This record gives sequence, structure tokens and C-alpha cells, in this order.
Amino acid sequence: MNYIELIEDEVKKFHPIEVEQKITSGIVVGAGDSYAVALALEGKTNRKAIAADPYDALYINSDRPYVIVSISGRTKTNVELAKMKRKEGRKVIAVTANPNSPLAENSTDIILIPYKSDVTLPGTLSFLLALSAVYSLFGIEITKDYIKAKSFELREKPFFVGQGENYGIAYYSVLKLNEIFCETANYEKLELFPHSPIFSTRGRQIVLLNSGSGRERRLKQLIDFTYVYLTECNDAFCNALTVILAIIEKMKRENWNRICFLDDKKILNISSEMIY
Repeated sequence: MNYIELIEDEVKKFHPIEVEQKITSGIVVGAGDSYAVALALEGKTNRKAIAADPYDALYINSDRPYVIVSISGRTKTNVELAKMKRKEGRKVIAVTANPNSPLAENSTDIILIPYKSDVTLPGTLSFLLALSAVYSLFGIEITKDYIKAKSFELREKPFFVGQGENYGIAYYSVLKLNEIFCETANYEKLELFPHSPIFSTRGRQIVLLNSGSGRERRLKQLIDFTYVYLTECNDAFCNALTVILAIIEKMKRENWNRICFLDDKKILNISSEMIY
């Protein structure tokens, strides 16, 4: 099985989803890649969408719609949350690829993600589709700038820094390195990065996810003690694809035809026990 080709094929298939339903605010819930979706949307909407993980969301009492993002629709805390909020009379919107899942069955509305794979892969196309679905749900236009994404040399144990919607992409980037290479990486908001995390980066690569504000460029100019890469993109989709392409190139360069999390059965079993 060629995992590199499979991930490349997923990237080529991406086209943004448009949904008819629109909302102006909401609690956006997810875990893993889905939490990265929520963080990106929170930054893009200036917190009209509030990101929460499923456990924390159990204790949020809000009249806003609850948008629960889960490709499988089977994660147990998401299902518990949907049941609770629906019982309370709240609008619960499931964003899922599984219309027959427990999450879908316990939601008031469903946004179906057109994703299916016969092979277990780290989320790339599923992440991009879910992200585009919630952006569309909140009435956010997705430009075609993502086609400009291009790879860069991703080095060992990078530190991803992003602000606004790109903070969610920084988090997502770390998840992919954890899953594919079982490699340590870090992420932080641009405003918080120079307060303390920067002191852990000597000798490591810093990846600045460009927002176009000029702040990332200024930080790059100041750093002369390690390698800094500033992306050429400004938005979440282009930056996400930039990182995905860099990961693919790293896999090719290192002849890494593996998805590490699938190989470590002991940790995978623990992960599955907690999630499902």
C-alpha cells in the first residue's frame, strides 16, 4: 500500500463544500482534527463561533446552536453532548460523513460530508471538507487562493505559529506530525509565542503561518538564531494545504511509507478506548 500516493490523491480531490443552511453564531465542537476545524472557525469569525471540545461543551449552557463536527459520528462524548443538548431543546447540527451514525441520529440537523475511504488515513481531505462546510455554514466565502499552496522543506520537530484562523491550522499541523511520524511538534498563537515558547526553539524550525498582517514577517526578521519558514499563504485553507504538501514531501524524502499511529497498536487501543 502506498500511503504517499493515497494522501496525494486526497489532496487533489478537494473542492470546498457549500451548504444551504446559515447561522451567525454557535458553539462549534470537535476533537482532534475536528477541534482544529473549530479553532480555525473561531479565529475567522472573531469568536462568533466558540470552539469547544466535547467534554467542555457538556457544561456550556447557551442558546446558540451546537455544531458538532465528527467525520465518523461515533465518538462517545460527542454523542452524549448531542443527546443532552437536544433534550434541552437546543439546535444540534451534526457535521459528519456518516448519516447513520449515533451523532446524526441524535442531532436536529445534519450536514453531510461527502467523504469515504476504504483505507484508514490521517485526516486530510476529510479535514478540508469539514472546514469548508462550517465556513459555508457561517456564510464565509472561500477564495480559490488555496490552489497557490506549495510545499516547503519541513524539518524535524517544528514549531507552528499562527494567529486568527491560522491558529487552528497550527494545531492541525502538529496533529498530522504526531499521527504520521509519531513525532513531537508544537503550536502556539503568534501573540503568545514570544512570551515563553520561543525559548524552546533554538536549533528547531519555526513555521510561521502567514496571516498577511505583517506581524509574522516582522518576527521572521527578528529571529536569527534558527531556521524560520514564513508561508506565502494568508488563509486557513492555503496554509493547511501548504503544510500537507510539506508533509508529503517529507514522507518522500525520508522514504516514509507509513502511518505511524496505525503501527503502534498498544497506544492505538488506548486511544480508541477513550474516544469510542
